[in-house]
Amino acid sequence: MDSFRVKYEISNHGQPSLLPEIAFAPDGQAFAVSVQEQNEVRLYETATGRLLRCWKNPAAGFGEPHGVLLTERHLLVSNRNYFKAPSEIRVYSLNSKDDYALHRLVTPFSELVEAHSMTLSNGRLLVTYCEGEGRTGGVVCYAYDDERGRIGEPLSMVDACFHRLGDPKGVTFFDQGRRALVSFNSLKPNPPLQRLVVRSLRRWYKKMVDSTGNVWRSAWNVLREGQGKQRKPPPILHNGLAVFAIDAAGNLSQEPERVLLRDEFCRLENVHCLDATCAVADTINGQVLLYDIVADPNLERPREIVREALSLPHGVKLSPDGNTLIVSNYGLRAWRQEIIWFGWSKPRTDTVAIYRREARPQPA
Repeated sequence: MDSFRVKYEISNHGQPSLLPEIAFAPDGQAFAVSVQEQNEVRLYETATGRLLRCWKNPAAGFGEPHGVLLTERHLLVSNRNYFKAPSEIRVYSLNSKDDYALHRLVTPFSELVEAHSMTLSNGRLLVTYCEGEGRTGGVVCYAYDDERGRIGEPLSMVDACFHRLGDPKGVTFFDQGRRALVSFNSLKPNPPLQRLVVRSLRRWYKKMVDSTGNVWRSAWNVLREGQGKQRKPPPILHNGLAVFAIDAAGNLSQEPERVLLRDEFCRLENVHCLDATCAVADTINGQVLLYDIVADPNLERPREIVREALSLPHGVKLSPDGNTLIVSNYGLRAWRQEIIWFGWSKPRTDTVAIYRREARPQPA
């Protein structure tokens, strides 16, 4: 049986950064990586890992880029903006030599804050949104014209079901574009003191990064901010995947056809289907799960679990020919199954790991 083995790794140079998502070009010869804290999107050659191009600020106008998508002619990037501005998606021409966006779409639904992941099939662009009020979001289908690089009006939107499921994260088409698979997650119901400590340190760290004053003034600003300004603790929801029907006109079913809950706590992030193979990134458990979605439609028994060279994996994509798997690593630590968002491990492991399918040696 074949299995994926590490071919090479790409280390993130410069400032430590989350590497939220990756995307293959339609021919599989190149892939893009979003570099959130550095406000960059990098394009690499698949065969060698050579850097081909880098879109960056100020020209690119990124606001903490998260999701990326490569088409025949364009690069699409969703910008998180970290609550400082509405989430947006920008479109860049691959043929242009400059880094300026040729089109920009602001999130049309105010309750959907962060555009997380994107997938495209037959002019239908699916985008997951999360981090909204109560940490539940939705999925929006837009019309997309790759000839002009334009995102049109929303064709449909689903959000009510995620209020009881969890935060939508990854999204992918499967079943020849007739269905969409959406991963969703929630935070683990850890003890209140642990949640308070982690949340306070996270906010303190963010203040010290953004502040122009000294450390003591940053600490005082955090302490001075009242509890009323903090977001409410997220509800305890679920972790799993949901299957939605979608027609040729881009109309999503308002309720999932199936909900695949995980019995044990996990944090499912990006997901990608290619033919019968479904790859799911389980960030908190440090693994990528590979399923046969045809033989195992409920995704109960992974045919392969990838753990080599992984450190809080987030983005996951299979190449168009199915022989290459690329995974982006956050390189952060976790404490009692909660991600410590402030500070990277040493030595740093915010990397991109590239795997090739190889024949597994048979036992003698």
